[in-house]
Amino acid sequence: PRPRAPRSAHPRAGELRLTSSPVPPRLLLPVLTAALLTACVTTGPRSLRSGRGSYNAAIQRTNSEQLLLNLVRLRYRDAPLFLEITSISSSLSVEVGASLGGAISPGQGGSVAPGGAVSYIERPTITYAPLQGTRFGTQFLTPVELSDILLLYYSGWAIDRIFKVFVQRLGPLPNAPRASGPTPDVAPLFEDFFAATDVLRSLWNDGLLDLRQTQAAFGGALVLKIEDSPATAARLERLCKLLGMPATRATLVLTDAPGSPESGVIQLVPRSLLAGMYYVSQGVEVPADDYAAGRVPTTRDPSGATFDWKRLTGALMRIHHSAREPAAAYASVFYRDRWFYIDDTDLDSKSTFSFLSQVLEMQSGEIKNTGPILTLPIASD
Repeated sequence: PRPRAPRSAHPRAGELRLTSSPVPPRLLLPVLTAALLTACVTTGPRSLRSGRGSYNAAIQRTNSEQLLLNLVRLRYRDAPLFLEITSISSSLSVEVGASLGGAISPGQGGSVAPGGAVSYIERPTITYAPLQGTRFGTQFLTPVELSDILLLYYSGWAIDRIFKVFVQRLGPLPNAPRASGPTPDVAPLFEDFFAATDVLRSLWNDGLLDLRQTQAAFGGALVLKIEDSPATAARLERLCKLLGMPATRATLVLTDAPGSPESGVIQLVPRSLLAGMYYVSQGVEVPADDYAAGRVPTTRDPSGATFDWKRLTGALMRIHHSAREPAAAYASVFYRDRWFYIDDTDLDSKSTFSFLSQVLEMQSGEIKNTGPILTLPIASD
């Protein structure tokens, strides 16, 4: 056979040569197939890692803002409103595209370069439902149960914080009953109640106090057991004296039914969740111009002097106000043309706020069954 003449290094007239291809044409289909499979396999887990935390943080932040907003509303005698998140659904679609591009220049060669792109689109759907009607009454207007108080105690909350927020009266000691509603015009009575809870806090701090549930003839009750020793003698005597007991007792029975101090039975009158929120809302600091305009009532003591609500809520809740958005706030909301916020360094207020949030969840009852649901169906092309 005749030997072939060697090809010229330069193309002849009319000849097209494709060179400089980043991916050989025969590998184009496998490369695009691998990219598609990789996208479908990894998009779901990646979206879960990034999306779940983002949804969690957003729900937690907006729940805090909603609770803070309603505390401020209560201080101004505005009606509270809670919007429950009943469902969250998110549809995730994966889109894969491919392209082939190049340059053709007769007489000078050419090049071809395949390309591709993978993207996903998330379409969330969030459903809200206002909390109202029977559900609102059950969750917010029903007094907390003694079992709830015990559960909060064993959750680690300080006994004085539990009693101050959700106990309206302990035996003969009132805990600002009228502060359980809109801000009153007359200064509340609470000093002896606070003195008793200070004793309980001291005993609780030293591990000399225990709270348990029992069943008495008159119904459910809590047993407050205090260690009877020289270390508790003075505090125990003061507590029993404040409660109007004729003798010192180391075991006290707390019940929501009428009791007799002589038998060691003390009546405990619990508050509802809404009453506890009203009580804590007295810690909202109101601007002077709102007082002057009569947007909130001015509370006065028997002498006619203005009552300082910090005496009641100073160790529980302090909600400040500012004309500008606070830079470092634990939670903040914009209401009535100003910012209201809890300082991030105010540990007492943060504790009470978290405490209220936990009780809000506890009291939700059957509403928990319609809590936030997050689904991520993956659709790929």
